[in-house]
Amino acid sequence: MALRDLIDEFRYEAADDSSPYFWPDDYLAKIASQAEREACRRGALIIDSTSQFCTLAFEAGDDVLKLDKRILEIRRARVVGTGAKLYSVTSDQLDRNNETWESETGDPYSYVSDYQTGAIRPYPVPKIAGEVRLTVRRLPLADMELDEDEPEIRPESHSALVQWMLYRAYMRQDAD
Repeated sequence: MALRDLIDEFRYEAADDSSPYFWPDDYLAKIASQAEREACRRGALIIDSTSQFCTLAFEAGDDVLKLDKRILEIRRARVVGTGAKLYSVTSDQLDRNNETWESETGDPYSYVSDYQTGAIRPYPVPKIAGEVRLTVRRLPLADMELDEDEPEIRPESHSALVQWMLYRAYMRQDAD
């Protein structure tokens, strides 16, 4: 279902089928994209291992690796080349076992998921440069803007986007 199809289904469900429309197309396109993002936040609808931002390059001594803002969750992390799996740990877990963990260096075997918003911290801090390949749960790459743009989520979830659009549209304050 393309954006135009979502808007047409919305207009049918809302009985907003004669011009001038109560809700303009640009507003409906905006809330259709919001609907897709919200669906991705609530469910694991887009899993990705191949986007450019799923590979994080690091240099020796890098203690924070920034994540793309569209990443919601890391499901898997591996070091490129060795294939070594990086396990998710929290700073509290590391603090309980070793109070000086932040100064350790070596070959990373974990990443700290709660060290900084929008980033992960390799543990220990790498001694040599490398890359980490991620499998992530993420938001859509781009908003839908053109009539032919399609949601990234699977087609069986598209009709739920219309329900979210209806919810958002009816929540909008008007003069009455």
